[in-house]
Amino acid sequence: MSTDGRRPSFTSTPLAAVCVLTSLASVGTGVIWNAVSFIAKNDYKLSQTRTFWLYAFMGAIYVLGALGAGPFLKAVGKKLSPRAVVAWILSLQAVLCSGPLLTRAEFMLWIVGGVTSLLSSVLWPIVESYVTAGRHGPAMRNAIGVWNLVWTGATALSMYAIAPLIDENARHAIVSLVPINAIACFVLFAFNAWPGEHLHETGSTHVGSNYPMLLKSARILLPLSYIMTSALSPLMPYLLAGMHVSDHFQTPITGIWMIARFLTMLLMWRADFWHGRWGTLLLGGVCLALGFAVLITAPVIVVLGIGLTLFGLGMGTVYFAAIYYALAVGRAEVDAGGTHEALIGVGYTFGPVTGLIGTQVESLQPQIHMEPVVITLIWGLTAVVSVTVVRAYRRSKSHS
Repeated sequence: MSTDGRRPSFTSTPLAAVCVLTSLASVGTGVIWNAVSFIAKNDYKLSQTRTFWLYAFMGAIYVLGALGAGPFLKAVGKKLSPRAVVAWILSLQAVLCSGPLLTRAEFMLWIVGGVTSLLSSVLWPIVESYVTAGRHGPAMRNAIGVWNLVWTGATALSMYAIAPLIDENARHAIVSLVPINAIACFVLFAFNAWPGEHLHETGSTHVGSNYPMLLKSARILLPLSYIMTSALSPLMPYLLAGMHVSDHFQTPITGIWMIARFLTMLLMWRADFWHGRWGTLLLGGVCLALGFAVLITAPVIVVLGIGLTLFGLGMGTVYFAAIYYALAVGRAEVDAGGTHEALIGVGYTFGPVTGLIGTQVESLQPQIHMEPVVITLIWGLTAVVSVTVVRAYRRSKSHS
């Protein structure tokens, strides 16, 4: 219980309310992190290199914000509840997303991208704590599964909903988030001021002995998956343009991997055979690396679609496992979610860096194309991660 005595014990916010808020907030995540590259290219005429810089900037801010989410809430806890903090975040995002109406200058895109990254890095650890706090075992697994389906589904749908705006006035996709954030504020009336307490004694009975080691391995794979995602997002507008895909169909095609991620999470939600199994993480890592290589070198749309599907399968597997183990072992606290989101931010930062290295190599050595350089860097990271995961697996077996 908090020091000011306002925090109720052992009561959970209705999952339906958390999911409604999540669906609305996830539309913003979809637009800012997955569609801003299309907005940057079509409306602001940013080069591929400059788009990589924009994503690296947003990722670095996301890491700092996520790591500070727990300490920040503790600092303001005597005056503001987590629900109040979420209300402030949504209100600020609503105001900020109206910025592109005021000016078409490029600096506004950087301001919106940077500040919304900071705000969302604090928002999501709080929301994640509401998902599982006070829930254990099957109830917690069900809550995580439903929540994952909601945010991945909303993110995927956002890529299709904004397609008509990408042809012209793409920046209006950002402006569309103003009413969405405002509506989300009203959903907070159904929230408890504080997440319910998580009973460690009750929760620990549902945590396998190998969960801590699986969590460590998942936390290695998670930033790798987002390195690939954040390297892919700035590339997609240019890959599709090179295949002569019209602007109207570019975001729906990109959404293929998000649909695959959604379906993967649907399977993991309904099945429990993957709990505590090392093979799940291995499958996720293989699909990520293979899918990324296929889609980034695809000569035609069909091959691109296969790569996107494999990539989405890997993303869904790694993310679901990572957050499941994080919230199961981490007792559903904001700090556990903050660490989870900070690892995502690491990926958000270093993915564009691989793209920047690739473009720099290509500019110095025109005979070397950027894509093989990026793949080499990504696969090199994958190899390092694989060795680390295998060592963790062997240690877990030696102690069992």
